[in-house]
Amino acid sequence: MSGPLLDIAGLDVDLGGTSVVRGLSLSVKTGEFVGLIGPNGAGKSTLLRAIAGLIPVGGTVSVAGERLDRLGTTERALRLAYVPQEHEIAWPVPVETLVALGRTPHRSSFTPLSSRDRQTVKDAMVRMDVARFAKRPATALSGGEKARVLIARALAQDTPLILADEPAAGLDPAYQIALMRVFRDLAGEGRGIIASMHDLGLSARWCTRLVLLNGGKIVADGPPEAVLTPETLRSIYGVSGFFGTAEDGLVVQPLDLVERR
Repeated sequence: MSGPLLDIAGLDVDLGGTSVVRGLSLSVKTGEFVGLIGPNGAGKSTLLRAIAGLIPVGGTVSVAGERLDRLGTTERALRLAYVPQEHEIAWPVPVETLVALGRTPHRSSFTPLSSRDRQTVKDAMVRMDVARFAKRPATALSGGEKARVLIARALAQDTPLILADEPAAGLDPAYQIALMRVFRDLAGEGRGIIASMHDLGLSARWCTRLVLLNGGKIVADGPPEAVLTPETLRSIYGVSGFFGTAEDGLVVQPLDLVERR
């Protein structure tokens, strides 16, 4: 594929008469794991929902060279998967049935799962460590387990672009790291990942690129060490932080409140 995997040009989003995202342009290539960071209300979730086509927008959003507003629901679902911040599961269906819903765009209506579909579903559940819950009603799981099941559904969708809104929220440290590894591996396999993140330590350590939003605009974009600096933490987040390195990654730990300059 030539050109960027995701191309956003002049994106404007108004919600309830308030401008939330303003004139935003962004390109993401295959192989990138992009952490979308910024304080509360910066526009991170709104941007992900806009990319996913869930809210009206001005400007253009293209995935793999195709404008999403010109595609039907199925064609869009073949290009991107979206994991919402909320982990609501309404029906007590077995976990494997819920994960298998990710294969819907790849199948004709009422067509049974193919052997490839079943293998893709199995691989997604193994990757997110939920295969042992395959027969359990999804509504009977803990919040963290539900989060992993919904991510597995997105993986089963097998799209070139994955959007995840606070995917590490509610996961314990081991599963947070496991999820970051999965996303880094998927990027290494040629996918594009965009995840909104509040945990700056995870963002610094695992993302290949960070996009910092504030007030609905991009205020910094680049590798973690270029975006997460003492001045960034002070001016955007109003905190001081510890900065270091471990193995091949940046270590960032917010420490205390400070006055914004």
